[in-house]
Amino acid sequence: MSTILAIETATPVCSIALRSSGGEVSEKRIQGSGVHSDHTFLFIQQLMDQFSIHTNDLDIVLFSHGPGSYTGLRIGASAIKGLLFNQNVSLYSLSSLTSIAAPYLVGEPQTVHAVIDARREHLYYQKLVRTEGKELDISKEKILKITEIESTIKEGEIITGTGLERIENLPKKAVKEPVENSVSAKNLILAWNDSNLKHRFKKREVDFFEPEYLSMSQLHIQ
Repeated sequence: MSTILAIETATPVCSIALRSSGGEVSEKRIQGSGVHSDHTFLFIQQLMDQFSIHTNDLDIVLFSHGPGSYTGLRIGASAIKGLLFNQNVSLYSLSSLTSIAAPYLVGEPQTVHAVIDARREHLYYQKLVRTEGKELDISKEKILKITEIESTIKEGEIITGTGLERIENLPKKAVKEPVENSVSAKNLILAWNDSNLKHRFKKREVDFFEPEYLSMSQLHIQ
């Protein structure tokens, strides 16, 4: 089994997870303002020490590439470039919104609305639908007004992510999943192991890799 390091720094959550060659998964996690600069490198080293491995023992690094916090993503990308410099380790990245939704897409058919806090009255948004016997239907990442997102969600559908607390007007039977259940580097490993999600990862070249910063100027705000 591949040894995998997973890094999630796109939101106020700093989460690092490592899966050993024996299949054991461990995570270091903290949430708060400005935590990435103090904890990203520290958590990586602590997990590698815990499993008694070095960088050249890694097979794969997975990264949640955005959209999200510019500072958090930049710190995560810098950690990867430093860690993998001159190393023969494969790097793959996945949308941070898809990663947030991953725990709810590997079981029964479900509709998930993933949200990450953005500026002013907007959120980063992605809708993901798992239907029985069909390919996942995943929308393109968008920046939408909160009111538009609220009008999209139906009863029985899940909404989760760091923009959750900014959404107030939801159907009574919509399912609100808290951040602690949905934002984790372990989701990247979960998605990598799922046949419906694995092909959503992008193979990246370490030397030229940049996070996918989604800004107001890049997208038409609907």
